[in-house]
Amino acid sequence: MVFDISQRHSRNAGESGLHSAGTRNRTNMHGVLPYPHKKPAGNRLLASFPRAVYERIARNLRTVYLRRDDYIYRPGDRMEHIYFPQTAVFSEYQMLDDGRTVEIALVGHESAVGLMSAYSNSDAVNWTQVCVAGMALKIESDYFRYEIERETSVKTLLNDQLHSYMKFISQKVICSAHHSVEMRLCTWLLMLADRCGTGPLKLTQEHIARVLGVYRPSVTCIARGLRKQGSIDYVRGNVTIRDREKLQETACGCYREFCGEKEDLFLPAKSAEM
Repeated sequence: MVFDISQRHSRNAGESGLHSAGTRNRTNMHGVLPYPHKKPAGNRLLASFPRAVYERIARNLRTVYLRRDDYIYRPGDRMEHIYFPQTAVFSEYQMLDDGRTVEIALVGHESAVGLMSAYSNSDAVNWTQVCVAGMALKIESDYFRYEIERETSVKTLLNDQLHSYMKFISQKVICSAHHSVEMRLCTWLLMLADRCGTGPLKLTQEHIARVLGVYRPSVTCIARGLRKQGSIDYVRGNVTIRDREKLQETACGCYREFCGEKEDLFLPAKSAEM
């Protein structure tokens, strides 16, 4: 389920009813604005938009809270919204004939989900699920497409993102075909940590098995080994990276392909420039 907290209002602040798009007052106990008109609050793709473009679309952005394991899109769904993650992280999957799933893409605050709908009405081809619960900015695809129609600079940014997305998927295919489950797990944990920070990662073994396309006993065995060597700690659905260097030594070379040349993408987002 997706919770749109942009439409909530604070009783403690003495506010009544929903605010208009132009209000500058905070609207909920989390201090979330109805639209982040000053800066794009944690998403690097939005932060790279020219300020004039960002300010036009900002009043139609909505802040939503996304719960872990909720599905945003299923294959065949019309992608009616584009999601710009702030603290949430999304996984995109394909399903195998035996019912297992394999993750083909991981999207955090460096990009967006549903970007194909910025070009035309598009249906989802993958299962898109919330991997890490958190916040995202959401906008209607039709409106976003209309606003950027004549914005060459924004289209160039989106083209670059789609190119990176296709490269990511291609590398995932190579990784799944040629690298061990242990190597792939270490690579995935590093990529997830890049998008979530240094705190514990709330992950069940069932979820990790779905990501890797394996059965749970394989994950249990590998997690024990990584914990024994001091790379991670794993307690009651919380994975903590204890020694990042050790984890990188075990990870496959795909991690450098996924993230190594784009380390700046995983720094805190800066606001858009004029």
